[in-house]
Amino acid sequence: MDQVALCHYLIDKGLLHSQDATFTPLSGGVSCEILLIDDGRSRFVVKRALDKLKVKDDWFADIKRNITEQEYLRYVGEFLPQSVPTILYSDTEKYFFCMEMIEGGLENWKSRLLLGKYDRQYAHLAGNNLGIIHRRSYGDAVAREKFDTLKDFTELRLDPYLLKTGSRHPRLNPYFTAEAERIAATSTCLIHGDYSPKNLMVGSGRLVILDCEVAWYGDPVFDVAFLLNHFLLKALHRPKNAAQILGIGLKVWESYTFAADAVVDDAFEARLCHLLPMLMLARVDGKSPVEYLDSSQQQTVREFSYALIPDSPKIFNRLVHQWAELLTAE
Repeated sequence: MDQVALCHYLIDKGLLHSQDATFTPLSGGVSCEILLIDDGRSRFVVKRALDKLKVKDDWFADIKRNITEQEYLRYVGEFLPQSVPTILYSDTEKYFFCMEMIEGGLENWKSRLLLGKYDRQYAHLAGNNLGIIHRRSYGDAVAREKFDTLKDFTELRLDPYLLKTGSRHPRLNPYFTAEAERIAATSTCLIHGDYSPKNLMVGSGRLVILDCEVAWYGDPVFDVAFLLNHFLLKALHRPKNAAQILGIGLKVWESYTFAADAVVDDAFEARLCHLLPMLMLARVDGKSPVEYLDSSQQQTVREFSYALIPDSPKIFNRLVHQWAELLTAE
């Protein structure tokens, strides 16, 4: 964004009061541009979606997803107001919005986890809040119409994570293709689409959800698998802390199932266990690989995924046990 032009624009809209405002880039993943703006009187965040994502592979997406993100924040804010940032201003023509800066001692949950801070209370909140969102939107016809965003979800999730990974593993490709088709045909509740510790701020017993531009009225299993995948891979990255990290994942699952209630049908857990090893492999060989696994660890993920995808367990605890056994044997 042109910071001079943006400054004048925000002054004109009454959001800033001085041309001497500071503009500090914030980390925001690969799909957007985020700036912290401070003029001494006002302090807030501006977020704009990018049409070409910042990854090695060519990866494009519709910038209108910025509006989807705003709609998600407003929707969830109706029943979990402390769990999403407040929108201060929106420009639907330039596809950016201004929101409150989440401060007050809150930290990025991924950063805390990397420092070895394995807080079970935040695992509980992560699972609980996700379960509440899924349950509250379950069968909501208004939400289904508002978040009819399968095209964006395909561009940002199904294609880069499942279809691309499947194409790089021909033997497994039929499983990846079938799973992408199953997810695309599911319309159960509002999902976040990028629900992982890097998009969760925690502190003082509070959890705040960020970066919801991939939101879609679709398959809740994807959200749960996307989050739990983080703990499986981090356990491989930090084998000495594997038991604690996997324990965090189990706590998330326990809290989610209690809060989601009827969303978790009889086959939910089996679908979760089938998708998880695919997402694990996707974070090695898809369009958005994790940065912290070395070549040996990447191969461990490949071997585990090849073993489980054709014949995955039906119980999440069993999948975790199999993964833990493998890590112990490494």
